Amino acid sequence: MSSSKRRKLESEDAAKQAGSPVSAVSALAARRRLAEAAQEQPSKASTTSKPTDTRANPFTLLQSLKGKEHGKAIQSPTKPNRGGSRRREEPAADGTGQRWSRIGEQADDPSDVVTPAKLIQYSSFRPSKRNHLVKAGGVIELRLTQTERFMVLGTFGVRVLTGEVTILGSFIRPSETVHWVSAPHCYAVPVLRTSENTSLELHNDHNTNSLRGLGPLSPLFRGIWNEASASSRRSTFQILYSSDDAPKRSLVQDLVSPPAWNQKLAALVAQTRRNGSWAGFICGPKSSGKSTFSKLLANRLLTCIEPARDGIAIIDLDPGQPEFCPAGTLSLVHVLQPNFGPPFTHTDVHRHHRGGYKVVRWHPLASVTPASAPDLYMECTFDLINTYRKVLAGLPLLINTPGWILGTGLELLVEIIKGLNPDEVIYMSEDGPADTVEALRDASKKTFSALPSQQSEFTSRTAAHLRAMQTLSYFHIANSEDVKPQPTPSWSILPLSSISPWIVRYLGPNKSLTGILCYDYQAQPDLLAETINGMVLAAVEIEDGQAFRGLSRTQAPTESSSKSTHDLGKIGSFLDLVTVNTPEGIPYIPNPDDVALDPRFSRCIGLVLVRGIDKANGAIHLLTPIPQSEIEEIKSRGRDIVLVHGKFDAPTWAYTEELYRRSSQEEGSGIGVEVMDEDTEDDCSDEQPEDVALAHDVTATPWVESLRENEKRPIGSRVWRVRRDLGRGNGDRE
Repeated sequence: MSSSKRRKLESEDAAKQAGSPVSAVSALAARRRLAEAAQEQPSKASTTSKPTDTRANPFTLLQSLKGKEHGKAIQSPTKPNRGGSRRREEPAADGTGQRWSRIGEQADDPSDVVTPAKLIQYSSFRPSKRNHLVKAGGVIELRLTQTERFMVLGTFGVRVLTGEVTILGSFIRPSETVHWVSAPHCYAVPVLRTSENTSLELHNDHNTNSLRGLGPLSPLFRGIWNEASASSRRSTFQILYSSDDAPKRSLVQDLVSPPAWNQKLAALVAQTRRNGSWAGFICGPKSSGKSTFSKLLANRLLTCIEPARDGIAIIDLDPGQPEFCPAGTLSLVHVLQPNFGPPFTHTDVHRHHRGGYKVVRWHPLASVTPASAPDLYMECTFDLINTYRKVLAGLPLLINTPGWILGTGLELLVEIIKGLNPDEVIYMSEDGPADTVEALRDASKKTFSALPSQQSEFTSRTAAHLRAMQTLSYFHIANSEDVKPQPTPSWSILPLSSISPWIVRYLGPNKSLTGILCYDYQAQPDLLAETINGMVLAAVEIEDGQAFRGLSRTQAPTESSSKSTHDLGKIGSFLDLVTVNTPEGIPYIPNPDDVALDPRFSRCIGLVLVRGIDKANGAIHLLTPIPQSEIEEIKSRGRDIVLVHGKFDAPTWAYTEELYRRSSQEEGSGIGVEVMDEDTEDDCSDEQPEDVALAHDVTATPWVESLRENEKRPIGSRVWRVRRDLGRGNGDRE
């Protein structure tokens, strides 16, 4: 989550200590002398120079200090950007219509006085009575006689009446179908392009109001949609004609497909039409446009070829930025309709809305990078490939990969290419590295092509922020048994602390928790409860006892050697051999060799968040969007569910939801709580004196530190850093 940093202005005492109590007066006197000197030296260039803004105030510094004395909020100058955070502009006096914006107060340097504020045109037309019509219910009809392009911010539906509309690589033709689009400006905003004589309708999407309702729970979801105007408060979208229409303090970037991409998309569609099937392997460096190109290609295939009526298959091998499933997982998805939204807008993997997509099979890597478990990564990958060959054979296949292209990452890519033998390997960069390109080209037995990368020029969210938004959206998905079928998902706008958890007992005759298995770091049994409390775990269905490969050899008693292979297939009896209990009685599967479950005999069914552990009653409280009917179906087949703990991102967003909501509700009363999320690298607690008196619980919210007024961070809160230079220079000592 974004860090809230306080920037303090230096006090007047500090200014006096610096020895510059009359700096402002001196600057004013110098400014006047320069002005008088300029008047005494008339020149021909002075008659044609651009006029400066006479409203410029040379006492800006003095006003800032004065405002601070009276406790007024002082707004610091910001840098101009392409979004809506624009300074007040006015036409130039020369009548050219060029806009000028003041960015500095240094009159001595003309380059700092005025500079043209670039006005960016997002749309190629302006609304008029002939091309823009508002219908009942806020529906906007556009009648465009020429080929046009325009951008729409927010959530909306597109229905084509005549002509053709292109958006995110897909072609939308006249029909009664309304295609729903989600376009927040924390991602690149898609561009709509029309053919000649096109008429279309833009519909409000009030089904996503619950998605907007996540804003009070997390600042990551605030200020990413369109701003409601006085004339259209109920509108869920806004047409952006230029940068003047963009929301304030926003970074708006249009999604651009380079010409080389468009040529490759057309060639791949033609090839798929001829062959009826096609398998593509998309790889490249980080932030090179792999996910964007994959989405454009998938949408193009779904709307331009006949075989795609049955959909296409996507194997998502990027655990850090997946498209359909939560971060830390790998998945095989059957896509039936074009995808018109970012990942956090379609996180309901348990219920498929109007046949848009279906998650066929997915596995928990329990990490956002394959570097944590390369062997498990490869096993999950080839299990998904084999599942595609069994279930979805004949459909066009797209494989999206992470941006790990060096060292071990390159070896993984080469091994996957050799095992899959795709029709084409597409490398999303023309700048190498040369060794990587050569290795991938040699591994590809058919076609290898390189495309120019398309990096994002602006970004208001980091990769970690986007993962947090996707995970938060996943856990807030409304339970599928509590809502009616809708064209889009529905979200719960209540904090997770207000939602009743599942009570899963691990003690007593009605216990239902099978066991907990840890990947990577292996916690001691007496520390397991503290390790998993408040963390995200994966729920894995054990399809066969062979999923516990290697565990029986290390944990099973001596008499287990007499068990037959058929007996090991009985999951319940096998778990009795490998499970031990922690001091609290929690069933725990020791894993000293860090052996993962075999993906051929297990599958992920969803993620759970451990809300708390009731040691007195022997139960774990879990929060999860997994439908109860799916759990009952698994139990009816006699199979068990194991919870897997790994290196999922810590759900810090879940700890502060209630505080953020309370703060938003009390914002107008002046008694709201300020919630700050500090990065450990920016932590300065080691520079502050420790106060033993403050070493106590100061908040009822777990894992959240509360400081009142001028309190310092308590003892023990310093960030521990690992020293990596220990022992250096010892050889030089005598």
